[in-house]
Amino acid sequence: MAKKRLIELTVQNAAQAYLKQYYKIKKNQSTIFSNIEERTKQEYGMKRADGLLAYKLSKKKAYVISMEAKSHKTLPALRPYRVNKLWVKDAIWKGFLLTVGSGLIFFVWRGSGGLERFLLPLGAWLGIALTHLALFQKSAKYQEMEVIHQVFQYPANEQWLSLSEDSFEMIAPSLRMNLFKICKARDIGVLMVDAKKNVQLIHAAKPHRKWGKDYLQFYLNEYSIRQFLGLQFKIPPASAKKKKKKKVLQSRWK
Repeated sequence: MAKKRLIELTVQNAAQAYLKQYYKIKKNQSTIFSNIEERTKQEYGMKRADGLLAYKLSKKKAYVISMEAKSHKTLPALRPYRVNKLWVKDAIWKGFLLTVGSGLIFFVWRGSGGLERFLLPLGAWLGIALTHLALFQKSAKYQEMEVIHQVFQYPANEQWLSLSEDSFEMIAPSLRMNLFKICKARDIGVLMVDAKKNVQLIHAAKPHRKWGKDYLQFYLNEYSIRQFLGLQFKIPPASAKKKKKKKVLQSRWK
């Protein structure tokens, strides 16, 4: 009998309920805005966050948490891959810095000789670069996933990735832990939802170091969320351009 796989909506609902309870306990918040399928404003691409939470941080600001959910249907987005361009670039740059820092270039150029003046520094540079490539070929710093870009489309103080256990098991065993490492290196929290809808915390999200950033401004339902949380806010007046356009339309219908 084929194993029943979770759909994305199930992962969304289970993870969203978990996060709401998580922040209620962790931050001692009685009032938390929590909803799935929240979109960013048109000027920010109308991107759809699978989950959004917010709680009151001060009289005018909220603390915002976004969540991206994945199931087996979006498995390709969860497969880690190495960013070769950055991996090679770092190897060349670090090789150069270590060659210069070691003083080898200056030591060789002080003595007499011809070809070795060029070959020895270049050999050292190449050797250090190759060593870097070998040591860091599996480093999370040089690996990426499509889902990382999706998570960052939803601005927030903290960001989470929630995935079904069955989708995780479909990833090659050699790459599974890399998924966690990549997320952790980018401060993204990870939740795992099993077939019984139990949620496991793999590791928690870390807040972005952008003090004073107001992330609610990016979302379409910004003012209704502010109202729900009891925040002080002012709805900006319509621009002069919009007012002018409205008058023109009214005049046409008179």
